[in-house]
Amino acid sequence: MAAGENDGVKLPRISKGKRSQFYQDPAVDQLMTCLLEVMAETAALRERMDTIERVLDQKGSVSRDDIENFQPTPEVEAERSAWNASFIRRVMRLHETRDV
Repeated sequence: MAAGENDGVKLPRISKGKRSQFYQDPAVDQLMTCLLEVMAETAALRERMDTIERVLDQKGSVSRDDIENFQPTPEVEAERSAWNASFIRRVMRLHETRDV
Protein backbone atom coordinates (compact mmCIF):
# COMPACT_ATOMS: atom_id res chain seq x y z
CA MET A 1 0.00 0.00 0.00
CA ALA A 2 1.39 3.41 -0.96
CA ALA A 3 1.99 6.06 1.65
CA GLY A 4 -1.08 8.15 2.35
CA GLU A 5 -3.60 5.54 1.15
CA ASN A 6 -6.48 4.72 3.44
CA ASP A 7 -5.56 1.54 5.26
CA GLY A 8 -8.94 1.06 6.91
CA VAL A 9 -8.10 2.97 10.08
CA LYS A 10 -10.82 5.44 11.01
CA LEU A 11 -9.87 8.34 13.22
CA PRO A 12 -12.47 10.19 15.28
CA ARG A 13 -13.63 13.42 13.64
CA ILE A 14 -14.11 15.19 16.97
CA SER A 15 -11.48 15.57 19.68
CA LYS A 16 -12.51 14.34 23.09
CA GLY A 17 -11.42 15.84 26.34
CA LYS A 18 -10.20 19.25 27.31
CA ARG A 19 -7.85 21.13 24.99
CA SER A 20 -4.29 21.27 26.32
CA GLN A 21 -3.27 24.66 27.67
CA PHE A 22 0.39 25.65 27.80
CA TYR A 23 0.14 29.37 28.60
CA GLN A 24 -1.80 31.29 31.22
CA ASP A 25 -3.76 33.14 28.55
CA PRO A 26 -5.78 30.78 26.31
CA ALA A 27 -5.49 33.35 23.50
CA VAL A 28 -1.73 32.73 23.39
CA ASP A 29 -2.39 29.01 22.96
CA GLN A 30 -4.77 29.78 20.11
CA LEU A 31 -2.22 32.06 18.50
CA MET A 32 0.53 29.43 18.78
CA THR A 33 -1.79 26.82 17.25
CA CYS A 34 -2.51 29.18 14.37
CA LEU A 35 1.20 29.91 13.90
CA LEU A 36 2.08 26.21 13.83
CA GLU A 37 -0.69 25.47 11.33
CA VAL A 38 0.48 28.27 9.04
CA MET A 39 4.06 27.00 9.35
CA ALA A 40 2.95 23.48 8.37
CA GLU A 41 1.04 24.80 5.34
CA THR A 42 4.00 26.98 4.32
CA ALA A 43 6.37 24.01 4.54
CA ALA A 44 4.00 21.87 2.45
CA LEU A 45 3.68 24.59 -0.19
CA ARG A 46 7.46 25.06 -0.25
CA GLU A 47 7.95 21.31 -0.78
CA ARG A 48 5.40 21.26 -3.60
CA MET A 49 7.06 24.26 -5.27
CA ASP A 50 10.43 22.54 -4.95
CA THR A 51 8.92 19.51 -6.71
CA ILE A 52 7.57 21.69 -9.52
CA GLU A 53 10.94 23.40 -9.99
CA ARG A 54 12.80 20.07 -10.06
CA VAL A 55 10.38 18.55 -12.59
CA LEU A 56 10.65 21.67 -14.77
CA ASP A 57 14.45 21.42 -14.64
CA GLN A 58 14.28 17.77 -15.72
CA LYS A 59 11.51 17.88 -18.31
CA GLY A 60 10.97 21.50 -19.30
CA SER A 61 7.24 21.17 -18.56
CA VAL A 62 5.16 19.89 -15.69
CA SER A 63 1.83 18.14 -15.27
CA ARG A 64 -0.20 17.41 -12.16
CA ASP A 65 0.72 13.72 -12.54
CA ASP A 66 4.41 14.66 -12.62
CA ILE A 67 3.98 16.50 -9.33
CA GLU A 68 1.93 13.77 -7.65
CA ASN A 69 4.29 10.99 -8.78
CA PHE A 70 7.57 12.75 -8.02
CA GLN A 71 9.84 10.60 -5.85
CA PRO A 72 12.54 12.66 -4.13
CA THR A 73 16.00 11.17 -3.88
CA PRO A 74 17.66 10.86 -0.47
CA GLU A 75 19.66 13.99 -1.36
CA VAL A 76 16.48 15.95 -2.10
CA GLU A 77 14.93 14.68 1.13
CA ALA A 78 18.03 15.85 3.03
CA GLU A 79 17.84 19.31 1.41
CA ARG A 80 14.15 19.59 2.28
CA SER A 81 14.77 18.44 5.84
CA ALA A 82 17.53 21.03 6.25
CA TRP A 83 15.23 23.76 4.90
CA ASN A 84 12.45 22.72 7.30
CA ALA A 85 14.80 22.75 10.29
CA SER A 86 16.11 26.17 9.32
CA PHE A 87 12.56 27.48 8.78
CA ILE A 88 11.45 26.29 12.21
CA ARG A 89 14.53 27.85 13.87
CA ARG A 90 13.93 31.19 12.10
CA VAL A 91 10.25 31.40 12.98
CA MET A 92 10.44 30.05 16.51
CA ARG A 93 13.49 32.10 17.48
CA LEU A 94 11.16 34.96 18.44
CA HIS A 95 9.24 32.60 20.69
CA GLU A 96 12.40 31.41 22.46
CA THR A 97 13.47 34.90 23.50
CA ARG A 98 10.25 35.98 25.18
CA ASP A 99 8.61 34.96 28.43
CA VAL A 100 4.90 34.49 27.95
